[in-house]
Amino acid sequence: MDIKALPEGTRCLVDANIFIYHLAAASPDCTSFIDRLAAGHFHAHVTTVVVAEVLHRRMMAEALAKGVVTSGQLLKKLKADSALITQLSDYVAEVEDLLLLPLEVIEVAAADISASHTLRRKHGLFVNDSINLACAERFGLTDIVTHDADFGRAPGARVWSPTDI
Repeated sequence: MDIKALPEGTRCLVDANIFIYHLAAASPDCTSFIDRLAAGHFHAHVTTVVVAEVLHRRMMAEALAKGVVTSGQLLKKLKADSALITQLSDYVAEVEDLLLLPLEVIEVAAADISASHTLRRKHGLFVNDSINLACAERFGLTDIVTHDADFGRAPGARVWSPTDI
């Protein structure tokens, strides 16, 4: 479903890609959603997995943007010279700003990890997606804001996606 049609007051889980597209200025739909979220239109949740994924992806983007490394085997290059990582900090400020939004951060529990195994087997999800879905189920969240259609394979999940990507 179209992210722009997400009803006000909806309790939802927000996936990492929504924040990533917003921060990269790659999707006006995602930025509009973040603006509506900031205005308190939704009861939004993120997992610690989502926060970690946004941090990681934005760190990589910053390394490329600042020319700290060139594209191709980005992780390998950063691992080979860990001092390069110390030159990066914008991504931290970006995520800290996101955490000022009215979001509830769901900590992943051992039970979520166990439940995620079943979700992967049943619905063919990747690890992070299955953990996020397990957390959503624990909190009774059926509305998922994401640009990842894979969540739609889980019965009962309503997926709200940007249409401009």
